[in-house]
Amino acid sequence: MTDPTDRPSTTDADESTSRFQAWFKARLPIFWDNGIAAAGSVIGVVTLALLGLMLLLFVANTITGRDSNPYVDLVGFLVLPAILAFAVVLLVIGNVVRRRRERTEGRSHTVLDITSGRFVRRAVTVVGICLVAFVGLGMFSFEAYHYTDSNQFCSTVCHEVMEPEATTHATSPHANVKCVECHIGPGASWFVRAKLSGLRQVYAVLTDDFHRPIPTPVLNLRPARETCEVCHWPTQFHGSHLVAHPRFAGDRENTEQTTALVVHVGGPEGAAETTESSGIHWHVDPRNEVRYRHLDRKRQEIVEVVQTTPDGEVRYQLADAPADSGEWRTMDCLDCHNRPTHIYHLPHRAMDMALSTGTLDADVPWLRKEGERVLREVTPTDDTAAAIAVRLREIYREEHPDDLAALEAAIEPTSRALADILERNVWPGMNIDWGTYESNLSHFDAVGEFGDGGCFRCHNEMLESDEGDVISQDCEACHALVAMEETDWDGIAGIDAAAFRP
Repeated sequence: MTDPTDRPSTTDADESTSRFQAWFKARLPIFWDNGIAAAGSVIGVVTLALLGLMLLLFVANTITGRDSNPYVDLVGFLVLPAILAFAVVLLVIGNVVRRRRERTEGRSHTVLDITSGRFVRRAVTVVGICLVAFVGLGMFSFEAYHYTDSNQFCSTVCHEVMEPEATTHATSPHANVKCVECHIGPGASWFVRAKLSGLRQVYAVLTDDFHRPIPTPVLNLRPARETCEVCHWPTQFHGSHLVAHPRFAGDRENTEQTTALVVHVGGPEGAAETTESSGIHWHVDPRNEVRYRHLDRKRQEIVEVVQTTPDGEVRYQLADAPADSGEWRTMDCLDCHNRPTHIYHLPHRAMDMALSTGTLDADVPWLRKEGERVLREVTPTDDTAAAIAVRLREIYREEHPDDLAALEAAIEPTSRALADILERNVWPGMNIDWGTYESNLSHFDAVGEFGDGGCFRCHNEMLESDEGDVISQDCEACHALVAMEETDWDGIAGIDAAAFRP
């Protein structure tokens, strides 16, 4: 006979297990009553686990000071939260369905027996569907991210207003650099900021409520030290470089000329901590800070400059400058290189470039002079080349009848080349004309005359310090003139001009 004391007795542990089972059974239908709720549960649990890993990775990067990966940031800060929100929506929908069924059936739904085959089959089916959905959603998000970062998306899909910028980008020194690498850069915070700004821009395009032309400079552009200096390194010593600019005179022969400069790029000579900078890149030496106050949006009207170096601070200001107006800015790369990619050429510069590369035939008499004239007079149309050809013929008939035959022999390629120049630089629909976007690297104004922009915004006689000093206007601090519109400059300073011709 079995001793009664050998029988299992109800213990505190058994009672706790029983209470847990009751609690679990009462609440499990919230997460598992139907396929919709079950899918939301699985997706939510997996997403929460991945978010936990992302949080640990973020903390580790913060502690070690290691740069985060923009793609990892995208998943952690955008994709996973979106998936988690989707899972919560599924749970809500699933429980709305559960409540309706309970009211219809007049009873509460109970949990399935987790040991039953029905439960296992449902679990396998739901987990499989969720995994497929999770992978598909992740791939879609990843590809969507890449597409929204492509040049095609920026210029043609949602941002048709950017067509002029896309056109100039395609012919610029940065044509192989994606838009987002300069306008957004790495990291999640700027990605989110740019995309939110992009939503506003899309809305503006849809409602036709945007500026024509697009205002510049872009006020919310990422700092140049976080974009430009990823590739360029102005704090290194670059020395001086010879630059030769082809020029063509406005005479009948389109006489070729050359202007050559030795540009003092400069920078810190040797160790940046122990030597002084020289040349143009003195302005961006980390030890030198140049701040300026400007009154206009384009940063052309500068009324005060504060120069801070290891030797102290010097303030230059306009005598009658308003004291409490304008905005302050710390100088960086973009204050000189303000058109590093979206470059709009002036007619005289565009003509010189086309003639020097052979795009335009320099043997056509008077082409340098009359080509620029036509570029300024003709407006782009559906057939710009035809309009240019008509105007060229009119000019040559009236002013150069003896050379009309020479023009006619080359009229088709000439008009096409001039049309290409015009359509790259003038966009009537966006109110972009010659000189709309000024370059701070140029000393010439919209009509090709020597102007007071660019360097002369600061380097002038109007900004004075308390001691009566002005910012240096010595041209040779930036460049030394080797040849000025020389027609035969071979041998000058031992330089072979042919080396600078295409």
